[in-house]
Amino acid sequence: MNIEEVMKEHGFKISASCAGQAWYTKFVKHKGRRAYITVTDKGGEGLPTSLDEPVLVGIHDVRSGDELEASRNISSLESYLESLKK
Repeated sequence: MNIEEVMKEHGFKISASCAGQAWYTKFVKHKGRRAYITVTDKGGEGLPTSLDEPVLVGIHDVRSGDELEASRNISSLESYLESLKK
């Protein structure tokens, strides 16, 4: 199973900007507000390519795009996805 399929199983889809930046996104409720989670590679500019790769995870307001919490560096995509199961 490839990374895109794994992310899809967890409710994420690929989003991209016209400038070529890409990230996985998932819509959620965060403290009563409509929000979305972004998952990118460690540099914040592309998609992770393996489950072992460090990732940057952010939570943003749907309307403004502002961060609702500071982005977090996670040691691996796999550990982040495991944390979602808890």
